[in-house]
Amino acid sequence: MALEDKISALPDDILLTILSLLTLKQAVATSILSRRWRYLWTSLHTLNFRYEEILHRNDDDTDNEWSCKIYGANYMERFMQVVNQVLRSHKALKLHEFGIHYPLDASCGDLIDIWVAFAIAFKVSKLELNFSTNQVPIWVCSFKNYSFPLDLFDKTKRIEPYLVQLDRVFSVCAPPLNVDNGFECLRELFLKSVDLTDEQFETILSSCTFLECLHLLYSSRLVNVKHAVPHMKLKSLEMYRCFQLKKLEIFAPNLVSFKYLGPKINISLKDAKQLVHACMRSNWETWEFSRTNSLGLPNMQRGDFVFGQFAAYLPQIEHLVMDASSFGRTKVLDNGPLLYNLRHLSLSSLNFAHGPFGMLDCYEMVASFVKVSPLLHRLELHFELYPLQDPELRRIAVSPHNYLKEVLVSGFYGNKLVVDLIMVVFDFAIELEKIEISTAYLGDPSKCTVSLKPDDDFRIRKSIEQLHERMPAKAQLYILDGL
Repeated sequence: MALEDKISALPDDILLTILSLLTLKQAVATSILSRRWRYLWTSLHTLNFRYEEILHRNDDDTDNEWSCKIYGANYMERFMQVVNQVLRSHKALKLHEFGIHYPLDASCGDLIDIWVAFAIAFKVSKLELNFSTNQVPIWVCSFKNYSFPLDLFDKTKRIEPYLVQLDRVFSVCAPPLNVDNGFECLRELFLKSVDLTDEQFETILSSCTFLECLHLLYSSRLVNVKHAVPHMKLKSLEMYRCFQLKKLEIFAPNLVSFKYLGPKINISLKDAKQLVHACMRSNWETWEFSRTNSLGLPNMQRGDFVFGQFAAYLPQIEHLVMDASSFGRTKVLDNGPLLYNLRHLSLSSLNFAHGPFGMLDCYEMVASFVKVSPLLHRLELHFELYPLQDPELRRIAVSPHNYLKEVLVSGFYGNKLVVDLIMVVFDFAIELEKIEISTAYLGDPSKCTVSLKPDDDFRIRKSIEQLHERMPAKAQLYILDGL
């Protein structure tokens, strides 16, 4: 018996398992193999519709041309037709996975509602709606975010989603839900580009009592967020670029990780005695000119943003991420306790000397933190934007540090100010074992691209040669982007 016949003779369950390893387009293509395979794909338990697999891209299409086509009416209509055709043909009694991967928005809301209702009606275990615009230039489209129909998950409808991952809507990672408890078993919730109100935020934490991770990105309607009742299970809270947010107050005694990127706002983490990972960054694209915000609360000044609001937690932090604008030549580190638990420090700066996001502040931060962090093991320095100035670095005396073993520098263009700063690190990091250098800015994954000018390559290589000559004896230099 031929191998093809042997495979075709296998039970449906095994063949469907094989088909589930293929893309949906590949699985549908197996219908031409034989009568045995013709309709087998219609019983798939996994349906993932990805635009890059369904739509045709010409070989000569540039990235911008392809992005424009994706959001164009013809391609969008074609994508929707494919989804509808597959769903009309589908015969499985249950869905394990259902995914839509296309930059859709609220204008397609009625159709998306039907797709989501279809998936839930088939008791989907994993639901993923990826409406991310990452592949579409911002000037191509103007999105009004789709609002996910949460009522479809009403416990009275006896639906048991296991894993919901929704990009630009929300993501959920959870064990099988107990329908008697609704969302009480929810463990992880990710909301990206979702118009969430203050009241809805409170409802989520109040209803999801077993929620461990809550991540919000581009939630434009949040203003005054407050959860005053202790949430005993919440361990990770991340809030990025919620630009209307003015105040955040959370009571989470077991919070381990808190990450924030956005305007300098009033933040209160009550009784966070387990907090060991903290990221506090103000977006350099946003500036607070007034002394008070729309709630009448004072806008946080530079040093107060982190050191004023988190001074009590600094001695317990193990991993701290900050930017130069949050330093402000504060004296908190000089007068405060030693940061005995700090092992990993990441600092970001714009690649010029002066100003609230400048490198001279970053240098002072390095010197100050090293003095009070005797067990610091890893230091990351991220420089964003192309260097415009190159003044002399005024050196600050720093005692030898015996525990600093790893240094990462990203946004490296070989300019003298950055090279001098790295040389200073070489001087006090006497046990340094590894230094990594990248021309890409790695302080923010969404911005890790780099555009070098013609003379940059020579300057970067020359600067790396200088660093090689000055490195501590045990240190190894690694270039991350193959210069």
